[in-house]
Amino acid sequence: MLETSKMKIRFILLSLLLFVLVSSQTSVSAVGKPADVGSSSSRPAITGGPVQNRLTEGKLRACQAREKTIQQRINHLVELVTRMESKFDDIAKRTEDFYTAKVVPRGKTVANYDALVADIQTKKTAVQAALAKARETANGFSCNGIAPKSQLSQFRTDMQSVIRALKDYRTSIKNLIVAVHSVTGTTEGESK
Repeated sequence: MLETSKMKIRFILLSLLLFVLVSSQTSVSAVGKPADVGSSSSRPAITGGPVQNRLTEGKLRACQAREKTIQQRINHLVELVTRMESKFDDIAKRTEDFYTAKVVPRGKTVANYDALVADIQTKKTAVQAALAKARETANGFSCNGIAPKSQLSQFRTDMQSVIRALKDYRTSIKNLIVAVHSVTGTTEGESK
């Protein structure tokens, strides 16, 4: 074990010595060079000119190659959110149907039922508005546009707001389910 630590120390010292030798060699060799070493006349200009245009064209070609994939991913995300919203609608409808068909006839009611249903409707409207904005951003995406990177960033931001709206919608549905369950739980306990 002592030998391996000595070997590590030797390796580090040799590496450090090699680094010092290489760095001192390059600084000494640059002393005798002419003054125009770093000037733009000795090499082609990087800024401006055709090099910059090729980079822009290269990025445009790369974006166009991925544009179809990006559009497919965007459409998939929008469809996924639409399916989730549909499932949440079904759950809310079944809960409301259960409440009106089973709980109310037993003589039990939830005190704030109307407020809970109104909250669900408000959250559903918020999801639809956020999804419409995300769709608009997705449909406007094009590599030939002014700033495709900022368009993708905007779509990401829009989708995050859709996700937050979906979470709020889900929470309002859960609140209704819990309220209805709290009333039915006492009813089932009394009937046993």
